[in-house]
Amino acid sequence: MAKPITVFLADDHPVFTRGLAGILASDARFTLSGTAANGTEALERIRALRPTVAVLDVSMPGLSGLEIARSVLREGLRTRIIILTMFDDAAYLQEALDAGVMGYLLKDSIAVEILKCLAAVAEGKRFISPALTDHLLRPAEASPADRITLLTPTERKVLKLLSQNRTSAEIAERMHVSSRTVQNHRVNIAAKLGLTGYNKLLGFALEHKQRLDSLQ
Repeated sequence: MAKPITVFLADDHPVFTRGLAGILASDARFTLSGTAANGTEALERIRALRPTVAVLDVSMPGLSGLEIARSVLREGLRTRIIILTMFDDAAYLQEALDAGVMGYLLKDSIAVEILKCLAAVAEGKRFISPALTDHLLRPAEASPADRITLLTPTERKVLKLLSQNRTSAEIAERMHVSSRTVQNHRVNIAAKLGLTGYNKLLGFALEHKQRLDSLQ
């Protein structure tokens, strides 16, 4: 039997947290490892418990869900983050992707999507509410090269170092971050450029080396 996926919940509305815990209890794949009602406590408990997945409200007292996600990314913790939000907006989605978030769900569709999202994210796959897929920063007419402008300065730096045929470990050392942080950046970069797979991202970086070298 597969080892249960441990899930941590953080939301400042206890009724919502209890409802979500009830959904988890209905599926043997998942085990609730803990809860928190504010962001500061949530980050402390994530550090201590190291759950497989943490489901966080985007807006909480203390620290926001995105602030927690950035800390998890920066500290190289293995916990994968799912953000719950009421915001059907591409800018919030972009900010979440930049923070290393692997799942992004609208609260009004969570009852239908949460178990699918948890299973996907636990396997290292990204899951975004279908209602938001039209906002996924992939203009239909834009080529991958045109989408370079969608990257953050940090992501451009990672892509530029990739174009120099550097490994993730070498990039991590150069940027003074963990290898896991670099891997998360690579996932986000590939998503924004509309690329899938390690080789395609590397091939893109090598092909556009001259343009990337000109970026600041």
